[in-house]
Amino acid sequence: MHLTSIPIYDHHAYSVFTEERWRQEPLERYFTQNPGPGMLPFVQGSLFFRRSVRDLSEFYGCEPTVEAIGEARQRHNYTELARWLFAEANISYLLIEDSVVDGGLWTIGECDERLPPVARRVMQLEAELVKFLERYDSATRLLNAFEDHLRAMAPTVAAFKSVVAYRTGLDIGRHNLVELERAYSELRRTLTPGQTPRMLNKPLLDSMLWMALKVAGEVGKAVQFHTGYGDPTLDLRLANPLGLRGVLEAPELRGLRIVLLHCYPYVREAGYLSSSYPGVYLDLGLTIPAGSVHAMRSALHEATHLAPISKVLFSTSARHSPEMFWIAARWGRRILAQVLEQAVYNGDLTTEETEWAAERILSLNAADLYGTFASPPTEPVVSLF
Repeated sequence: MHLTSIPIYDHHAYSVFTEERWRQEPLERYFTQNPGPGMLPFVQGSLFFRRSVRDLSEFYGCEPTVEAIGEARQRHNYTELARWLFAEANISYLLIEDSVVDGGLWTIGECDERLPPVARRVMQLEAELVKFLERYDSATRLLNAFEDHLRAMAPTVAAFKSVVAYRTGLDIGRHNLVELERAYSELRRTLTPGQTPRMLNKPLLDSMLWMALKVAGEVGKAVQFHTGYGDPTLDLRLANPLGLRGVLEAPELRGLRIVLLHCYPYVREAGYLSSSYPGVYLDLGLTIPAGSVHAMRSALHEATHLAPISKVLFSTSARHSPEMFWIAARWGRRILAQVLEQAVYNGDLTTEETEWAAERILSLNAADLYGTFASPPTEPVVSLF
């Protein structure tokens, strides 16, 4: 199968570096969830990195070495190169999580203006809540104000996202008012003016999420949850999507649409949930392309063991370098084609049905979840090579 003509609706990604920052960062930086100096020397030994070096050498027309790729990429105008990479990736929509506060990134508006895809914001709930902490002396006032804020901002964002898996885990509990106010009072005593805290306050985070999920259901916004692996600040034991059962069973949240991001190594669990709950969808971004070829194929096979095709999505989960979007799109299509061809061989799908499945997974499922947005026409992209 050749899936290059199907545009990707990239529903989970991050912004790209400014030109100055992009030219300074080592290539290895993009191929690990732990970019600290202690891990970087080991990155070149990963299958993801070694495979991607060959991909990039093909794109740039140079030798498959870090040195040759580094020289080749520095020769190009950054904005033109970024536009070409996104055009080659055939990404039509780009939903950008805005949690990273970094002066070395393009804004979402700049991405929308400079790149071929239509770019829109995904609001990370925990990062947004932090902005309100110093303004209110009680958790009740804080959450009331935050609810008003979410309702006001809902028309301007494509979706909400939670990273509670990174903080206190996906087992989101219910807390009484006394417990909530006591926990908030303790949190307020630890705040340092002008510094952004990393919130690990379970009563506050859980209570915020119950409110935010209710709002999301009422205003028709999907909510993304980070599940599965990530950087070392994550306790993977707390990131199993099965922890969300309390949320999925809550009567007041019927009709809410939840997207389980990444999922690895909990792909089977995520597949089970998406086969059992109408509002649950499964994403394989980051699992593809960061795994080995075998791991990527296995993950997509396992996702479709139980999950309906209409609930499986692909995202790049790419960040910082335009090249990472291109690599993710290349392998997303390639792995999807291999798995769908195997499904025909197994008798699960007909050849005609694989075309429907590819369009659903790469584009249409996300379009149904998040909608499409008007965008002014862009200038045609001219090949640099």
